[in-house]
Amino acid sequence: MKRRNALGMIGAGLTAAAAPAAAGAATSLRIATLPIDGTALAYYAQDLKYFQDAGLDVTIQGMSNGAAIASAVISGALDVGWSDVISLAAAYKRGLPVVIIGAGGIHTPGSLATQLMVRKDSPLHTAADLTGKIIGCTGLDNVGQFGPELWIDQNGGQSSTVKFIEVPLPALPAALQQGRVDAAWLAEPFIHAAEPFARTFALCFDAVAPTWMLGGWFTTPAWASAHRDAVAAFRAVMSKTATWANANQAQSAVILAKYANLDPNLLKNMHRIAYGTRPEAAQLQPVIDLAARYGAIAAPFPAQQLMYSP
Repeated sequence: MKRRNALGMIGAGLTAAAAPAAAGAATSLRIATLPIDGTALAYYAQDLKYFQDAGLDVTIQGMSNGAAIASAVISGALDVGWSDVISLAAAYKRGLPVVIIGAGGIHTPGSLATQLMVRKDSPLHTAADLTGKIIGCTGLDNVGQFGPELWIDQNGGQSSTVKFIEVPLPALPAALQQGRVDAAWLAEPFIHAAEPFARTFALCFDAVAPTWMLGGWFTTPAWASAHRDAVAAFRAVMSKTATWANANQAQSAVILAKYANLDPNLLKNMHRIAYGTRPEAAQLQPVIDLAARYGAIAAPFPAQQLMYSP
């Protein structure tokens, strides 16, 4: 199946690893993430002073998508970033220097934090009903497209007959409500925003695997090698923060609302995501296999190749 380049904003010109930081600067980290639930661990760690307690001076930059973050990390403009696994796998297979050092949000069985939704008055009910229809997603050739495609193919439909279009996540509910798309792949907090006029069509991500990693924290091998202590401290902070966030959703909602500029009352009622405490090959492999199945990479590879090993 012919596909557009899955790397998006990671240009072909980015071919060299980021240069190591200057001596003595290992405790200063420039981090980028997305201001949404599944990628918010750095915000929690910053607010809870976990970074400070670990001796890390962290600056967090919010960016629009994982591919843009990957481009910035590879070029050396950032030290550590969050990106979806498919973008990282595609970058790795192109020879670009990326290595996962920490886990982010994970999909768990039956999670309502990501959904394929249709309008409540929609006549669509089965995978076959999507033939010739338009689905809006946050990005082409990533898990927001491939997850629904896999679900369609596993449930009696043909994903090759469906047109996927890229729509920014905040604009997807309006696109669905106005009929510009027949269905939309949504993540929180925008699922909750769409619920007055939309219904769940499918929990597509269950088709990928029962539990798998949506995205993770990464850097370049060169930066990780030059800053082993900083990497170790960052990994420990992310693990500690994930444990805290999984057990304290009410408190994390207050922090997320502040950094993402969201209504705290909205976050109180929305479906929350779970976080992994560390990257695991078993949770990465299904995503790599999915990327290969739908053409983001030419062939699957062992997940360990994408994981940092000191």
